[in-house]
Amino acid sequence: MLFLANAIMKSPQQALVWSVMLGAATLVLSPFGVLSGAAIALVTLAAGLVPGSRVLLASLAGAALLAVFTDQWSAVGLALLEFWLPAFALAVVLGASASLSRMLQVATGLMLLALVLTYLWVGSPEAFWLETMRQLLEGWQTQGLVIEPQATSLLIEQLPAVLTMLVAMGLLMVWISMLLLARWWQTRLYDMTPFSAEFQGIALGNTLAGLMALMLLLVLFMPEQLLIQDALGVLSLVFMLQGLALIHFWQRVKQVSKGWLILIYVLLGVLPQMMMMVATLGWLENWINWRDKIASDSQS
Repeated sequence: MLFLANAIMKSPQQALVWSVMLGAATLVLSPFGVLSGAAIALVTLAAGLVPGSRVLLASLAGAALLAVFTDQWSAVGLALLEFWLPAFALAVVLGASASLSRMLQVATGLMLLALVLTYLWVGSPEAFWLETMRQLLEGWQTQGLVIEPQATSLLIEQLPAVLTMLVAMGLLMVWISMLLLARWWQTRLYDMTPFSAEFQGIALGNTLAGLMALMLLLVLFMPEQLLIQDALGVLSLVFMLQGLALIHFWQRVKQVSKGWLILIYVLLGVLPQMMMMVATLGWLENWINWRDKIASDSQS
């Protein structure tokens, strides 16, 4: 995908053209929103706030132009909130701080704030999802589809309680993916610190680590409070990234086979428990400073 970054940064005019096309493509296929957001973030990081705001508006214009013919105005609004505004805002943070860690802290804070506002606005997201699932099942039954009892139990009894957390984690991962891709593009196009070195230095700090410790404590005494569980899921996701940064650092310094990295990523894809294990590793690293110990052991 480096060719896309080269094309975007070739000239301001090409950046606008590509942004219009990617913005329109987002309405056709949602994953294009990640590329569109990464383009906005790249221009903001490399050229500044004004060019970044221009490509954001170009993306919005491309989507709006398509919406004129398809009447997908709600999708335009969703794309603006899901991809383009977060990409621009987090790129501003990353550009000002020159720190992936700071960008991740801000992204996590924004998502936690969004969770709190969602609970204040909706009241009970679980009830909202439950009603949505019931309407979905009724629609399927009206169409003559046969729904297995196990599927009904999953949709009605289990999924509504965790769906808010899954949506929040998924959306946060989208935000982070856009910024990591944009940063990788930037480091490849310009003379900068290699992306791998910057990624391996991710450290979320004691504030978020302490907040996660508090959420772990609260969930033991108030397991029925879904907001606490949702916040814990969001924090687990970002500490998983710090855990992965630590593992990549260990692999590079110890010159261990990359097969271990491949195995860990495969296990993350097939074992849900693996995410919590890697997140715990990243969480503890804020106090134990394993990277310093690994570096010291390699020099001795």
